[in-house]
Amino acid sequence: MQLIENLRLALSALAANKMRSLLTMLGIIVGISSVIMITTIGTSIEKTLTKTFNQFGTNTFSVYIEPKDYDSYVKPKPEDFISKEMLDELIEEYGDRFMPVIGDGFGTATTRNANGETITLSLGSTIADDESLNFGTPNLRGRVINYRDNKETRHTIYVSDLFVKQYFKDGSDPIGQSIDLTLDSGINVDFVIVGVYELPEFFEKELYSPGVKEIDKVTPATVPHDTMLKLTHREDPPKSYATITWNTEYDVKELEKQLTDFFDEKYASNPNFEPTISSDQSDLKMVSAVINIVTAAISFIAAISLIVGGVGVMNIMLVSITERTKEIGIRKALGAPNKFIRLQFVTEAIMICLIGGIIGIILGITGGLLIGFVAKQIVSTLYPDYIQLIAITIQPSVIAIIISVLFSILTGVVFGYYPANKAAKMDPIDALRYD
Repeated sequence: MQLIENLRLALSALAANKMRSLLTMLGIIVGISSVIMITTIGTSIEKTLTKTFNQFGTNTFSVYIEPKDYDSYVKPKPEDFISKEMLDELIEEYGDRFMPVIGDGFGTATTRNANGETITLSLGSTIADDESLNFGTPNLRGRVINYRDNKETRHTIYVSDLFVKQYFKDGSDPIGQSIDLTLDSGINVDFVIVGVYELPEFFEKELYSPGVKEIDKVTPATVPHDTMLKLTHREDPPKSYATITWNTEYDVKELEKQLTDFFDEKYASNPNFEPTISSDQSDLKMVSAVINIVTAAISFIAAISLIVGGVGVMNIMLVSITERTKEIGIRKALGAPNKFIRLQFVTEAIMICLIGGIIGIILGITGGLLIGFVAKQIVSTLYPDYIQLIAITIQPSVIAIIISVLFSILTGVVFGYYPANKAAKMDPIDALRYD
């Protein structure tokens, strides 16, 4: 009951001096809104980076071969590089956890549809594909090229939905259909379509000039890497680095240790070179950590204004106590104990800070959303071809909002206690005689 009575008295006091209460809250409003806006921007940047990276796949490790001592650098020999045998052994040992991404370009190939129209494909190869690496677009039909396709040098091919429109004019199902391709070398080879992916709109805009007929558009297609090496009589040279995807069902730290142990063992006897392993996810976490640190630092600077707001609350409470000296004297004369007087004015200070904090939170969230909207408009206006690549996400920080509410209450307690304590210690006789 006492708390409800104090809340009623606090609200009555604030309503009686609306303008003064609002001006007192101003420092709290500015401080809280600044913190919320900054944390919203920081969180949104972090989420935007994460989603943008994830849509292209961040489940990859990069393995680099580097000199142990740059001062005594020696030119690497063929045995110093990452060989296909190493990667095959990795797959044999950890096939359910790791998959190397080995690919290359093999020029173009042409075919003809039922109407005799020529269609051109840009051939790329892979040892085993991954849906998350396919421009962030899901399979529309069928499957991607897998490791078995590569190992058995199958004549399988993974094509775009645009190619399906170009080739299958009757709208028939392309999966399992065989197409005759003429490679740059002049040889004719049959490939079986195993999957279809959606060609991203941004990719189409980048590749083709306005006005190009649909039949004349060259689309990327993927085939097994070893199949193309065999068909073109090429050797796959050793590599100084390798990209390896990992199964997201497993813990990334455990996988990184296993991959490190595997390559460390392969290079244990190598006197000049050693492997270095990094992951896209680790890089993303590092960038996110930097963003969080910068956001926290700027938020702390912005929060300094809350101290100014708190001093303003203390000042106004002292003025209010002076104006209400007779009211305090009457309450004490009627038997109100000191703790009730103290609680009344602390409650009033808390209400000022809490209401100011809520207004600041609303303004901070609104400002953050507004900045996010403006950012989207700028990107879509200046970089329209990349708007689909950037997954702009606006997300207010829930933790920052909760901390702001608690900090508002704490500010009221800290800066309201001294005036409240001063009021509680008043002598009732002196208070009643005050004019």
